[in-house]
Amino acid sequence: MTDLMLRYFREKQQKVQSENVYETQCPFCSMQCKMQLIEQKIISRKQYKTIGQDNPTSEGRLCVKGLNAHQHALNQERITKPLLKINGQFVPVSWQVALDTIQERFTSIQKKDGKNALSVYGSASITNEEAYLLGKFARVALGTKYIDYNGRLCMSSAATAANQTFGLDRGFTNSLTEVPNTRVIILAGTNIAECQPTIMPYFQQAKENGAYIIAIDPRETKTTQLADLHLKIKPGSDIALANGILKMIIEANFIDHTFVSERTHHYKEVKDYVTSITMKEIVTDTGITEKEIRQVAHIFGSEPSGMIFTARGIEQQINGTETVRAFLNLLLATGKIGKRYSGYAAITGQGNGQGAREHGQKADQLPGYRSIENIEHRRYIAKVWGNR
Repeated sequence: MTDLMLRYFREKQQKVQSENVYETQCPFCSMQCKMQLIEQKIISRKQYKTIGQDNPTSEGRLCVKGLNAHQHALNQERITKPLLKINGQFVPVSWQVALDTIQERFTSIQKKDGKNALSVYGSASITNEEAYLLGKFARVALGTKYIDYNGRLCMSSAATAANQTFGLDRGFTNSLTEVPNTRVIILAGTNIAECQPTIMPYFQQAKENGAYIIAIDPRETKTTQLADLHLKIKPGSDIALANGILKMIIEANFIDHTFVSERTHHYKEVKDYVTSITMKEIVTDTGITEKEIRQVAHIFGSEPSGMIFTARGIEQQINGTETVRAFLNLLLATGKIGKRYSGYAAITGQGNGQGAREHGQKADQLPGYRSIENIEHRRYIAKVWGNR
């Protein structure tokens, strides 16, 4: 080893004076990848990096968001103290001053305009415990009926559709480990390659195993590049496409009649409706050719297993709930639900979409998946909270 190399390694050893390792997780998308934060002290400063940790979901993978997640938490420009506007300028104040100010102003607003003059807006990034406390804070401490969370713009429509269709809201009816073994996948309004990159290997493995992937998106994305068939639909017409696919499934007799008879309701009404729509109308509305719609119907209808994944692309439409229900009808009609390698998933944007709404911060839900419209549910929670 040359003198120059020895000098390099000695300097490198001296450079890192100490190192701390913290077990943590990425705070961004629904994958919540496990990782380690490594803090290295280098002479008079610190530097940080993250590395992926093995886990059953993302299997040690990190995307660019996770690799740089620490930059947000440790940025020196983060606000670490409450700021109060005084004489037109925000100045740091103590927490006691901040809380006293909040109490004074909230009390003044409600005294003048009533309890419901205040509202609370939560998040799908907070924990179950925080969601529970936020809901209780709104309904008990503030006494307001106005509380909701950011899932209102996305997951709420999918959750409502699942409730109306299955009688239960679950983000994923299967496990991720089943994805590689399904035979056909419909990705409706989701760009997982860029929004949840560490989930992509499941779909890549499915394709390697022979699964046929159909992507429904007006845009060309990294996700549509994986698809065997990309349907460049006119924005907002997804419900028409889903009804068109179901119409073709019915006409080709790919219906699982036993499943439909024993496990579903109102099939005749749905059948009468979709068969009354002409393919000319559907083609005009969606911009998708009849040949492509028939191709999707035959592939999805004939395969023994299949999964449908939806996300914001269809859930944030004005008729998001009805659109998701139309896609769920494809699963019910072909019996692709409640069995291995078949089912539905709403790709959640944040880490705790399910828990955030189940523990009390969704407008129509009380803790423990109870409905605010159910008088018995309301009485039970009121008793728990001592708020009779």
